[in-house]
Amino acid sequence: MGTRTHRQDLTTLTLQRNVQFLYEEQIARFELAALGCERITKNDEDWRLFSAHVNGNAQLINERAAYTGAIDGESTIYARLIQPNYQGGHFNRTRSVNQYLTHWIYPYRGKFHPQMVRGLLNILGVTRGHTVCDPYLGSGTTAVEASLLGANVIGVDISPLCVLLTKVKTQAWTRVEAIRECVQQLLTHSPLTVAFKRSPRGADPLVTEFLEVAKLVTASDVARRSREEESSLRRNLASMLESVEAYAEAVKQFKLRPGFVEAQLGDCRDLAAAGVRSASVDAIVTSPPYSIALDYVKNDDHALKAMGTDIKALRSQMTGVRGRGAKEKLALYNEDMRLMFAEASRVLKRGAAAAFVIGDATVDGREVTTTTTMGEWAESTGLRLERSIPKIVFGLYNVMQDERILVFRKP
Repeated sequence: MGTRTHRQDLTTLTLQRNVQFLYEEQIARFELAALGCERITKNDEDWRLFSAHVNGNAQLINERAAYTGAIDGESTIYARLIQPNYQGGHFNRTRSVNQYLTHWIYPYRGKFHPQMVRGLLNILGVTRGHTVCDPYLGSGTTAVEASLLGANVIGVDISPLCVLLTKVKTQAWTRVEAIRECVQQLLTHSPLTVAFKRSPRGADPLVTEFLEVAKLVTASDVARRSREEESSLRRNLASMLESVEAYAEAVKQFKLRPGFVEAQLGDCRDLAAAGVRSASVDAIVTSPPYSIALDYVKNDDHALKAMGTDIKALRSQMTGVRGRGAKEKLALYNEDMRLMFAEASRVLKRGAAAAFVIGDATVDGREVTTTTTMGEWAESTGLRLERSIPKIVFGLYNVMQDERILVFRKP
């Protein structure tokens, strides 16, 4: 059979409305190719429109694609998931397409976009049943996106706050009825403060963890925004419940089969201690700390203290935070990054891939760790660089000068 070239063989693919940067268009192309498309051509008159041979993969694109918003005019599942309520959507209570389902819960600084994570997971070839690892769990963005695609996730972070947030964001929907009953009962209390008792002994741990996160979000509102405690707590309980209900409804409506998420308190420099075995991981998608650009401990000081965390001990261990003075911090950061790349290489299966979202870091305008240097560290562990996608960042404390998405594969 000859190669198909007729116009009727082409499918029109429309990029999501929020796509606005060149790197996003580039990821969109890579994603479509990874999902089986060929001869991808951009429309000369409308840059959001592409035509391509989908080779029978329209349904796969509909179910998985992050950057394709419509196929021959029909909205994809992801387009419906991220559409805000005020635009007629049902699964996003915020005004930002990056905060759909439970992504918005807790104002964690420095997290990356869910859409980019989903696109990278597709580019790396992650499929249902694969195991994805995020050695810098953060607020759980990779965990949510990989699970929604049916992959199992092992997430590791040195911060107990990150572990708690990830558990609630990815698993609370499985206990939606119990959470709804608890929240509705609490909202009848007056006054209602963060001092309310935890769930009764023997209660479902996920219900208890959901309530704990609601308290921490409220603590953030009070500390950062000077909001009144009771009204904030009531709003957060109701809003979080709404998002968990939306998560459960999305699973039902789109017939999703989320993968299992294991969020572990641990250290990316020693993933074995967190139970991550050698050659056990199918993909890694992560965003290491931005060196000295963000003080993650300080940003979440109020929440960590409320959890009873030893702040001093955490600061002495966390990548990008530990050390005194910019020069020492950068030296320790470099050491930690080398160890992280070595662990990433160890846990990846042969043929598996990893995507790191990293950026240049400058200290006093002189000391600098570049993305090129970090790429060399990764290659020294046996990883092979496949792609380097530029992702320029401006204005982040005047420290981050450039950001790239580096994609490696383990031979």
